[in-house]
Amino acid sequence: MISGMSTGPMKSDTEIGGVSPVDLHELPVVKTTPLGDIKGMVARARAAQPAWEALGFEGRAALMKQACRTALERRAEFGALIRDEAGKLPAHAQMHEAIGPLDYVSGWIKVARPHLRPKKLPINPIAMPGKSATTELIPRGVVGIIAPWNYPLGVYFKPSLPALLAGNAVVLKPSEYSPRTGALFAQVLGEVLPRDVVQVAQGARDVGAELIRAGIDALSFTGSPVGGRAVLKACAEQMIPCSVELGGKDPAIVLADCELERTVLGILNWGIHNSGQDCGSIERVYVVDAIADRFVELLARAASRLKVPSNPTEIEGASIGPLSNPMQLGIVEAHVAEAIAKGAKVVAGGKKTGVGCWHEATILDRCTHAMRVVTEETFGPVIAVVRVKDVEEAVRLANDSHYGLNASIWSRDLAGAERIARRQHAGTVFI
Repeated sequence: MISGMSTGPMKSDTEIGGVSPVDLHELPVVKTTPLGDIKGMVARARAAQPAWEALGFEGRAALMKQACRTALERRAEFGALIRDEAGKLPAHAQMHEAIGPLDYVSGWIKVARPHLRPKKLPINPIAMPGKSATTELIPRGVVGIIAPWNYPLGVYFKPSLPALLAGNAVVLKPSEYSPRTGALFAQVLGEVLPRDVVQVAQGARDVGAELIRAGIDALSFTGSPVGGRAVLKACAEQMIPCSVELGGKDPAIVLADCELERTVLGILNWGIHNSGQDCGSIERVYVVDAIADRFVELLARAASRLKVPSNPTEIEGASIGPLSNPMQLGIVEAHVAEAIAKGAKVVAGGKKTGVGCWHEATILDRCTHAMRVVTEETFGPVIAVVRVKDVEEAVRLANDSHYGLNASIWSRDLAGAERIARRQHAGTVFI
C-alpha cells in the first residue's frame, strides 16, 4: 500500500479526483452527476431513442462508423489520456484500446446485419391454415452500462457500440477511476450521433444504483462479484434484464507432455498482459511434479526479463505498466505478502518498485489453496504456481473455486486435453 495515499478517487460527493498510477500526480477533477439528474437523463435518452431506431440499421451503422473514424483520428488524444488515467504503456494504449472502436463496430455490423433481419417462422398449414408468422428483434429502449476501469476505453465501447447499433439509446456510467476516458468517448460519439442518444453519468456506486432505478430497460455490468451480486439484486427488483461479467481466477493445467518453452511464454503472456488486470488472466497454474522444477525455473527466468521501471520517465521502455490505481496495488501487495507468510516462495519479482503503482512481474512457487493468491482474484502481475502429483489432482484443485470464467490445458495430446477440458468447471476452456 502506498503510505498516506487514499485508495479511492472521490474527493467529495460532487467531485472525482484521483492520481495517475504512473507517478501519482493529481488528475483533473471531474464533476459527479447529481443523483436527482439521472432520471432526467434516462428520460431524454428515451425521447431520443425512437428517432435513432427509425434511421434503420444501415443508417445507424453509417453514423456509428463515422463516429468511430473520428475516434481513430483522435487516437493520440485517447492514448495519452489512457496512459495518464490508467497507466497503460503507450503501445498498449494505442493497440489495445485507442484504435479499437472502428474495427469493433465494423465487426458488429457484419454480425448484426443478418441477425437483426426479420425471420419467417414455419407454420403448420393443417393446424393454422392460411396463417404466417415473423420474428423481429427490436430495441429494448434505453440500455444502462456500468463499466470498470481495467480497459478504460475498451470496456466502454464494447457494450455501447452493439447496443447503439441495435437501435437503443445508452446511458454510460464509467468507473470513477477512469471517468475522463468515458467522458471523451461519449463526447466523440455525441459529435456525430443524434443528441441525447448517448449520455454519461459520472460518480461512484450510488450513481450506478440510481441509474438502475431511473427507468432503464436493460443493464450491462462488468465488475467484481461483490458488485455483481448487488447489481443483479437491484435489477431483479426493477424486473429489467441484466448482463453481468464478473471476476475470474483462471487456472492453467500444465501436463508433462507440454511443449515447455511455448507453454512458459504463453502462460506468462496470459498472466501478465495488462499487468494482470484482466478477468481472463491466468492467475493460478497447476503443474505436474514431473516437470515442475524446470517449468518454474523457465517461468521465473522469463518473468525476470520483463522490465518494470523505477523511474516513470522510462515508461517507453517498460515491458508492463503499473497497476491502474493505488487500491489495486494494495490488493496485490496484500496477496503476495500473505502467500509468502504462508510458505510460498518468490522466484521472480515480488514487490512494488519506484514511484507510482508499479509492481514487478511476480512468480510465486509452492502455493496452496490456503492462500488468497490462489483462491481470490488478485488482478495483478502475479502468477501462483501449485505443484500437483498428477492430472487428477490438477483437475480437482482447478475446479475447487467459486470462479468459473476460463481455464486452459497445456499438452501436446489434443484428444487427451479435450477429455480433461470437459471436466473443467469453466465457461470457456482453451487447449
